[in-house]
Amino acid sequence: MKTAKGAEISSLLKEINHELNNKLKCSFKDSELTIPQINALKILYSNKKMKLTELSQEMKLANSTVSGIVDRLEQQGLVERVRSHEDKRIVYLILSPKTDDIKDDIHDTVNEYLASLVSKGSEEEINDVVKGLKTLKDLLNR
Repeated sequence: MKTAKGAEISSLLKEINHELNNKLKCSFKDSELTIPQINALKILYSNKKMKLTELSQEMKLANSTVSGIVDRLEQQGLVERVRSHEDKRIVYLILSPKTDDIKDDIHDTVNEYLASLVSKGSEEEINDVVKGLKTLKDLLNR
């Protein structure tokens, strides 16, 4: 019984992730940015300057995957790699001035989508979702 429930949870998580990504893609259809690129930018907006490994940890993705995401953001002129003055082996990721133009758009689009999602449920339904997700997170951390 528990194995079947575990498989059901896994399947639901995949479906939810797929739906969220598809809906967000629609919200950003006029942008050339992918969802992982948007996530990377949002994290960099919050942290200003990070090493690739730090960004990878925050995104919960492999360094090689995040390196590819950052490569494409760099090609678009949105992210820059800057060597540390103290230790030339260390490379930091920073946002280019070009991101100032899109920062608010990204933030607003994500917030509008999440607000519209939450508005579809009653307060009780939303509280149940939050409680269920917290329970799942607690189970994963045990």
